[in-house]
Parts: sequence; C-alpha cells; structure tokens
Amino acid sequence: DLQPSQAILIGLDKITAKSLEIVLDLNVSKQFGPLEIKVLKCGKVKVNNKIDSVAYMQVKDLTKNENEQVFIFNGWMFASDPNLTPFDHAIYNLQLKNCSKA
Repeated sequence: DLQPSQAILIGLDKITAKSLEIVLDLNVSKQFGPLEIKVLKCGKVKVNNKIDSVAYMQVKDLTKNENEQVFIFNGWMFASDPNLTPFDHAIYNLQLKNCSKA
C-alpha cells in the first residue's frame, strides 16, 4: 500500500513561540496542549502544476468541555497554503508540513 499513512504537522505555541513537529498516524487522536488532533486523510494533490500535501483534519479544544462535539477546525488543510482554510486559535497554531508513509 503506497498511500501515505502519516501526517506531519508543525504545532506552534504563540505565547512561548515554541514549535513542535507532530507526527500523527491516520485516524489516531493526539494531543497538543489542550488540542485533540485527528487526521482522517492525508495525501498529495496537484495544484497549479505543483505537488502539494493536503490533509483532512479535525481538531477539538478540550478546555471547551461544555459540548464535546464541537470542532474548532474540521476541514482540509494544504501544506503550501495554510491560509486557504485558516486554523484559528488564540494560543496555538497548526500547519500541515507533509504526508508520509510510516
């Protein structure tokens, strides 16, 4: 199976300016600070003759526990253009770096 099975993200704490590489297996939740991140799909697409990594991600903020079903992000994220579907959180930022095979 040649499909990518991992997503590599960069997590940034905007307050401390510390960044961390986060490697996620598909469909496995991982925590970054109070965020619970899950990547459902990760792969390569061709955009304007360039190959780009794209991932379908769901992110919950576990501090907002009054309704556990609320995603603060639920959608596609592109590695080369994170502004297409911006991830918006006061303290943390996530950016897709790559999709890879484990």
